Amino acid sequence: MTATVAKLPYELLSSILETAASFNARHLQQYTYGLDTTTNGKAKRTLRGHVAPDASRWLSTKSIRCVCRQWHDWATQYALPDLYIRRWRGSERWIQSRELHSIVGLPSRDVVYRDSYCSLRKTVKLFTRYPALASSVRRIFFDGFYDTETSAMIFEILQHCSGLESASLPWTTLRYGNSDTWAMLLRRRKDGTALTSLELLAVDLKQFQTAEAARQMDKRPLDSVQVNFSQLQRLKLSGSSNLMPVDDDDLVAISRTARLHEIHITGTTAVTTKGLIALGCASQDTLRVLEHSPLSDDGFKHPDAALSTGDGKHLCQEIINCPRLSSLSISLPTMCSTLFSAQDSVKWTGDVQIRAAGICPFGSLKQSNEARRAFFDILAQSRLLIDAQEAKGIELNIEFLIGMLPFFLIIDYAYYSRTP
Repeated sequence: MTATVAKLPYELLSSILETAASFNARHLQQYTYGLDTTTNGKAKRTLRGHVAPDASRWLSTKSIRCVCRQWHDWATQYALPDLYIRRWRGSERWIQSRELHSIVGLPSRDVVYRDSYCSLRKTVKLFTRYPALASSVRRIFFDGFYDTETSAMIFEILQHCSGLESASLPWTTLRYGNSDTWAMLLRRRKDGTALTSLELLAVDLKQFQTAEAARQMDKRPLDSVQVNFSQLQRLKLSGSSNLMPVDDDDLVAISRTARLHEIHITGTTAVTTKGLIALGCASQDTLRVLEHSPLSDDGFKHPDAALSTGDGKHLCQEIINCPRLSSLSISLPTMCSTLFSAQDSVKWTGDVQIRAAGICPFGSLKQSNEARRAFFDILAQSRLLIDAQEAKGIELNIEFLIGMLPFFLIIDYAYYSRTP
């Protein structure tokens, strides 16, 4: 029977094995559980959450991996394209009974020790011993590893992932990694593949963590000419940190070699329009998606748009100079009708959001009648842009928020009347 199945075309065999793996997954444990104490002192089992998707896929192919080499190779490619590595969080204590229903009172004070970095260490050992497994990984996600030791282990894992396409890393890897490790991660491989998506996730650390001398180290890998971002297509910065966050200087350094298709900068307080426009100008001919959503009003407390680039360039003009830009959500210090003036060349589609504190170059609408006239000019130009896109068969909704007194003025052209 096995010999007969082995003669099947690979596509048909793959479909059969995928069906079997999906069937196995439905019969696996779907949730993780913990213990909690009730009001009468007894312990009960509580639902903690879903089993991680990568763990479920790995377990669903356990029996398939044991059949033969061909099936084993298929199973690893099926189970390992997405890999999530998280730091263990929580605390466990010993209980005095093996039976859940007979537990009375609280667990003992004896804490069960568990290495928080166990999953990271085991992955390093696994990929070092079996690099063929690592070659099946296409997307990898790290969460909770923010010191120099774990950063070194992260790069050790990454160097074995020869087919990696997307990586979500702690922002500290940009501080603790050296130029050689970053050049290795971003290089174009012999088979022509390369990392195309990079996400840097930032969080606030506890005060005692930020005070540690070992965490203050910055190897400045971006200063090296070896580190080249030309193969990267998508860059995302998410979150804010109280320890050496990714800032404008980092984005300016990245922009020297970047030719990005997508830029996402969300939830950060350290990046201003200076870094955003540096990236945007460097990727002007390739950029398709631009998103800048800072925390609170951090996107508004910057110099006037005409001066933010440092060389006299106007931000509104720089945005419409991106010929392939189709998706836009951005926060600017000020905006003007120039942003909507290129009806014949822009390719904006869908919902476009623009947030600004005022009007170029007047600032607040309360300052003068000229500012209010500039505002109505924005309304007219944006209506013309929507009509021009509609004539091409393209649906475009423009929503912009302009800071006025204690509130935001919201104009949504999906419902705006086109009657003069």
